[in-house]
Formats: sequence, C-alpha cells, structure tokens
Amino acid sequence: MRTLLLTTLLACLLLGAATSVRAGDSENRYADRVIVVTGTSSGLGRELAVIAIERGMRLVLVDKNPGPSKAMAAAVREAGGEAVFVQVDLADPAQRPRVIEAAMEAFGRIDYLFNNAGYSYLALLEQMDLAEAHRLFEVNYWAYVDLAQRVIPIMREQGGGTIMNVASILGVRPSPPGLGHYAATKHALVGMFQAAAREVADDGIRVFVAAPAGMRTNIARNSTGPLADGGRDRADDWEDPAIPAADIFELIEGDEVVVYPGYIGDVVASEGAD
Repeated sequence: MRTLLLTTLLACLLLGAATSVRAGDSENRYADRVIVVTGTSSGLGRELAVIAIERGMRLVLVDKNPGPSKAMAAAVREAGGEAVFVQVDLADPAQRPRVIEAAMEAFGRIDYLFNNAGYSYLALLEQMDLAEAHRLFEVNYWAYVDLAQRVIPIMREQGGGTIMNVASILGVRPSPPGLGHYAATKHALVGMFQAAAREVADDGIRVFVAAPAGMRTNIARNSTGPLADGGRDRADDWEDPAIPAADIFELIEGDEVVVYPGYIGDVVASEGAD
C-alpha cells in the first residue's frame, strides 16, 4: 500500500515538473540535471530527493539501507523519470567509488553532489572508543571529502557543478556534553569545504556547507555509543526536515559558502553569523 502511494505521489511530482518545463518556469535549469544524494532512505536526504524529483532532475540515490531508497528509485522510473539506487556503506572506503562510478555509468555526468549521510556517536571524551570514533569520521567526514574529490575532475571537465555538504549548527557553535565527536565531524566539514570553495571557484564549481539545527529524522534513534538511548527519540519535537531541504535548494543559489537552512537561519540572521 505504501509503495502504491509513493508511486502515485512521485507520478504527480513528475507531472508537475514536466508542466513547469513546458510553462518556461525559471526552475527549468534543474530539469534533466544529474544529482547524487547520499543518505536518502529517511530524513533530510529523502526530502532533498523529493525536491529534486519535483524539479525534474535525474537522481542517484545512495544509502546503506536499500529498502526506502530502492523503492523511491523504482517509483520514479515507473512514473517516467530517471533514477538509480546505489547501496553503499560509506564507512568503507573501498565501497565509496561505486557512488561516482554508478552515476557516470547511468547518466554520463554529475551536476550536483549532495553529501548528506551521517549518524551520531554519543560519548563523553573519557568514554570514547577509538574505533567507533574513527568509523564516525569515515561516514560523517571522510566520505564527504572522498566523494567530493572524485567528482571535482568530472565537474571541471563539464564546465561546472555544485557540491553541497550537510554539516550542523554544532559545526559552528559549542555542542552539549556527549555530542563532541559528532560536532567534531561537522567542524571538520566546515573547515575543509570553506577552503575547497576557494580552490575550485575558477572552475565554475560551487561548494556549500549547510548547517541546520535539529530535525525530525532517525539520527537519534540510530545513534551509537554509551550515551545512546534508542528507546527515547530526542528528535520528536525538532523541525520538519522538509523545511531545511527547501531552504537548501534556495540557499545554493547564493554566494555564502556556509548557509543556515530552517529556523536556525532566522536565529543566525538576528544574531549575526560566525
């Protein structure tokens, strides 16, 4: 039943995108562009993929969990769009090349790379398990850097592209106790991609780091570490990820490298960005 509803929804979205193209809407620049999104089985990644569908883009959906993303790709194809799913554990460096290879095999180009996949390892510094902390960085930081490095030559040859990386407000502000390892990965993203934005600007490649606040996703439910509590979902009262997702697509039209989607954007605007 859920698959049928999803297929119907995506058909409506694709019909709307096609109508927009015929009408000469200003968003036509997205039509047929190829977008790679990691972490698309739930939360923000899924919402970003839905917006890409609305805009008539060709999708490469990437996730460790095959169910929801594979169903979404199939529904897009059934509705007349173009989408492929790539099952990859981004913690494994040997698997990560498959993301870019699959995109190029399917579509021959990559216009947008949205690095979004991630999770939280909850532990005080004294409680840290070094192997677990290393795995967190593989997913939340090194996978982003790895995929970006692989896509830059492709985008340069094409004449440009966009790389968007999801960090967190905890990448620019102090974090609560126990979230230091997660925050460290987000600080690392901000530092790396602020520099990368300057490195590739002359090639027509635009680089962004999005720093949203708390969203209603599975991140709390899927947390690991000694402070994780899978029975208590601290994200219940957080923001609908559809709101930051829509803001991200708007903010990557601007010139600020670090952007603040969702309600946190209003807070930062009133206080002054760091």
